Amino acid sequence: MRFLHASAQNIGARRSQEDSFAFSESEDRTFLAHAGFLVVFCDGMGGMAHGGEASSTAAKAFVKAYSAKRPEESIPAALQRSVRETNAEVLDLGRQLGAADGIGSTLIAAVVHKSFLHFVSVGDSGLFHFGRGILRLINHPHVFGAFLDQAVARGVMTEQAALEHPERDALTSFIGAEPLDEIDSNPDPIRLSPGDTVLLASDGLFNTLSAMEIRKAMEGDPRKWPELLVARTLEKKNEYQDNVTVLTLTVLSQ
Repeated sequence: MRFLHASAQNIGARRSQEDSFAFSESEDRTFLAHAGFLVVFCDGMGGMAHGGEASSTAAKAFVKAYSAKRPEESIPAALQRSVRETNAEVLDLGRQLGAADGIGSTLIAAVVHKSFLHFVSVGDSGLFHFGRGILRLINHPHVFGAFLDQAVARGVMTEQAALEHPERDALTSFIGAEPLDEIDSNPDPIRLSPGDTVLLASDGLFNTLSAMEIRKAMEGDPRKWPELLVARTLEKKNEYQDNVTVLTLTVLSQ
């Protein structure tokens, strides 16, 4: 399989950059044959101390853990192991820093192997699949709003009350949590076709741009999409614009 990857980020209106990312470091064809190509995105939690350190540690730790994958270990198993090892590293960092309330980061790790996409995610960052002109979110955010929506479905809360709840966007799972109970993944891999793109993004993107606005920016040369999406985000001139990071992986051929 041939593909290309691209990235762009901006600090937004924040005082520091708390987004971190990494692409697969391995050029070993034997390793790539059984492990695929990895991209990792982490968004440090701004409500906690040391968000930048948490996200940077998480991204590096995940790449290191995944690089230990052996041929007999499946990709889903390697992703699950790696996220657990990453969580332990961030917990240890919190103890080293003396962070009484802990430190935290979201995490998305996506692997493209042959014609398939595997992923694992924790938190509320976004993983999207773009193909045949359709953009869809494929991971599930770990936010309190999910529980509120369930309450609406059971008839114990009104939809308006759920939408206006002050804790609706609060994370219910993140790297640095103990125990780490909520991890999203796809046991059945997603088939990719030539021309398809996998997009990883911080909430600084999709909390500012609508799905339609994101879709409209993804035309022409895929190598320019991350920079264009970041530029479109900044054009909104949001007074409280969060860090924004966009990573893409586009399939060129099987």
